[in-house]
Amino acid sequence: MELTLIDKLLLPFMATLGASLTVILVQFISRRVKETKQKIYAANYICDVSLRIIGSEFILLRHTIQPHIEATERIGNGDEELLKKTFLADEFDILTAGSPDYSHLPNEFTLQLGYDDIELVQKFEMLLYLHKNEANRLSLNAFVKENLKSMESFLSKPEEKRSDILFTYYDYLHSLQHESNRIIFFIWSVIVPAMKNYLSSYQFWLYRTSQAKSILERIEGQVADNEDLMPPADFLEQVRTGGIQNEL
Repeated sequence: MELTLIDKLLLPFMATLGASLTVILVQFISRRVKETKQKIYAANYICDVSLRIIGSEFILLRHTIQPHIEATERIGNGDEELLKKTFLADEFDILTAGSPDYSHLPNEFTLQLGYDDIELVQKFEMLLYLHKNEANRLSLNAFVKENLKSMESFLSKPEEKRSDILFTYYDYLHSLQHESNRIIFFIWSVIVPAMKNYLSSYQFWLYRTSQAKSILERIEGQVADNEDLMPPADFLEQVRTGGIQNEL
């Protein structure tokens, strides 16, 4: 059967159209796979950073901040021997090293994550802000350098001045304790639930998200191992209504 002119034109057109659609489909699938893998990498990164931060905060609380709070209380109550040991070991000078930098998530990956859940990106940026806020640490270091580096200089001051110095140091320690509690609470009550919800999305059903989920389980393990250091469930409410706000 002889083909008509329309048939002769239509067949090549349909073949070209089919090939073009196939190329477009393959490109679309490839782009979606790439974007989804970028989102998974971003999720893995956020989970890993959260694990590292909460772990370091637990260590600081248990082995540095709380022992120094207890030691300062004892010194304030007249433990002269502990005061001498603290000066000799230069133990007043703590947290002299800066915080690690965790802002290495590629912008393209953050952008892909933000398309799905901009609030999750904002929560992670808030965590980095809380982690990098070193105003209290730097103020404490400057205060110690000026007032608690020399035992001879400290003991030469009037008793009222010595008490004031110890009270100020004690206040700095409590501020640092509060900052650690805030970071721990934020990771546990904000980041972890948000990440669990995000990873449960249908778009990841055909992809491996076990690494991120495993890291979240390790965070849960950190919390279980340090249950005695966990802030109370109403921590943010206490902060919101505490201090002068409570009086007003």
